[in-house]
Amino acid sequence: MSESLWNDEAIKPIQHIRVVDLSVMLTGPYLTRILTQYGAEVIKVEKGPEGDPCRAPEYSAVFELLNQGKKSICTDLTKKEGQEIVKILAAEADVFVENFRSGVMDSLGLGYADLAEKNPDLIYLSLRGMSDKFSAKSGHDLNFIATSGCGHWFLEGGLNYSAQFGDVIGGVFAPLTKLLLHLVNPNRRGMHLISNANEGFRSLYLPKAYEALEKESASEEDKGKFNAFSKLNGAYAHSRFYKCRDQQWISLQAIQKKHWDQFCEIVDKKDWKERAEDLSLVPELEKLFLDAPASYWEALSTNVEACLFRVIPWEEFLKVSQSRIKLNSDPLSWAGFADCPNLQPCPSLGQDSFSIMHGLGYSNDKIAQFLAEGLLVRKK
Repeated sequence: MSESLWNDEAIKPIQHIRVVDLSVMLTGPYLTRILTQYGAEVIKVEKGPEGDPCRAPEYSAVFELLNQGKKSICTDLTKKEGQEIVKILAAEADVFVENFRSGVMDSLGLGYADLAEKNPDLIYLSLRGMSDKFSAKSGHDLNFIATSGCGHWFLEGGLNYSAQFGDVIGGVFAPLTKLLLHLVNPNRRGMHLISNANEGFRSLYLPKAYEALEKESASEEDKGKFNAFSKLNGAYAHSRFYKCRDQQWISLQAIQKKHWDQFCEIVDKKDWKERAEDLSLVPELEKLFLDAPASYWEALSTNVEACLFRVIPWEEFLKVSQSRIKLNSDPLSWAGFADCPNLQPCPSLGQDSFSIMHGLGYSNDKIAQFLAEGLLVRKK
């Protein structure tokens, strides 16, 4: 396939978008960091005197990742003057992001209704943790999983703390998708977009939910609607991870007949071709894969399409990829986003207060007064 003659990643496709970001910790800052990667101007408004709690030394590496390329202004949001600064910023913004508990922004006079008065085209994105009866309560990643209705499924494979699943899936990528869909609408108007992390997390478990409905359904017609996903739950021999003789793992997902037939051919088990959905075949494949190291199975499938791939260990992956370089210079490009290696480092607290306040029309004397009164905070 020929290369595209034009790619808007090079010119940053959303460089015309201005975002006012009042969010803290992980979910909101991660979302707006992705917007920064694609050219958006993100003004990080931090609550004085300490700013985003993620600035604490123990979270410094995370903070650096989440806030590269942004501008920072720090003000006292409990004061009328600080609230007025936010309102002026929001009046010139396309997107406003916050991730406080329900009701907090309204209590500060910075809710959607307050900001929409001066900017009716504003997309006001509220990132909430939990929906329904939990909506007014504080929570974090594990709590989002717990209240999603899918937590018991998440725990089936054993405790897994390897990633912020609730935060990243439910609190970042689900609302980011919604936001971008609204931004590309040529007829869009302002709106209050609310996204709950525990709801967004459920997208990981649509197959599992369908499997559960299949088991509960009484009629054969209903069972037929839901049984397709159940074939991906690890019960079938053609769709599993298998441990090999060297204690490494191999992945097999030959769910299409042509791939399953190829697999049966290369392992010299032609009699298995009609047993793809035979649950009793699983122990036989487990025994098969334990007869040789993972590298053997990988080599065996090199020239055929059998959907058989070795699980590449992290240490090996570092040696054969550009991961170390990308993680150090442009972490989001490592995760598949557009390259953007020249973003400025994350800002110090209130670093851009002068330039932002000047842009809003405040004089040097007024800015100095606000700094002296603690209404603005600027740390080097």
